[in-house]
Amino acid sequence: MSNNNHHRWMSDFLEEMGLPARAEFQGYVLFDLKQNAFIATSRHHQEGSHQRLVKPCAWAHCYPYIMHASDAASMLGSEYEIRALFRLDGRHLSCSV
Repeated sequence: MSNNNHHRWMSDFLEEMGLPARAEFQGYVLFDLKQNAFIATSRHHQEGSHQRLVKPCAWAHCYPYIMHASDAASMLGSEYEIRALFRLDGRHLSCSV
């Protein structure tokens, strides 16, 4: 999502997080504090879905809305931190929300 399409709240959010206006919001991701890793979701038609942990946040499963991430965290039955994922100058950055 390019910053040109951000609504006013996104500009305020970027400013509050201390990020430059060129940061691109990618979505929300789940972070397991105990494992120091992000949740990646794979879906298989026959097996349902399963979660696995990944270290780079760029590989994490992105949720477009914070409520989707919150619902997913609740369904996992463990404590996960919801983070906002951004792309900035070709790198990924996650920030706690």
